[in-house]
Amino acid sequence: MTGKYYPFRSKTKRSGDREKTEAPLAYFEKALAALQANPEKVKTLKANLAHYEKQQFLPKSAKVALKRYSYLLALTNSVDEITKWVLQDSYEGQRFRQFPLIFKGVINDEFESGSQLPTKDEK
Repeated sequence: MTGKYYPFRSKTKRSGDREKTEAPLAYFEKALAALQANPEKVKTLKANLAHYEKQQFLPKSAKVALKRYSYLLALTNSVDEITKWVLQDSYEGQRFRQFPLIFKGVINDEFESGSQLPTKDEK
């Protein structure tokens, strides 16, 4: 046995040992490449940020990611800087990648830049 024997301890992993979920990196690379090709889509990014910040019920990880995006977009509109922070292989990069919905409408022209995202009533 590797550890001490406790007859009443559960053999399953503890809840604190869970792996953090993040979206596939390929999606972010594709979205950031589209942003590099058309830097005007930073407006779409800001519109998405404003839309999701208004939402009342979001997971804690999404709220943290939104706060980080708001700080980043307040500091810079540079696509290179945004790409550097989002694709960074660190704690910060993981937090940015926890909310992929921020790039909705960047890859495809689903929404025009500056237009409003659909609400529940419009679906």
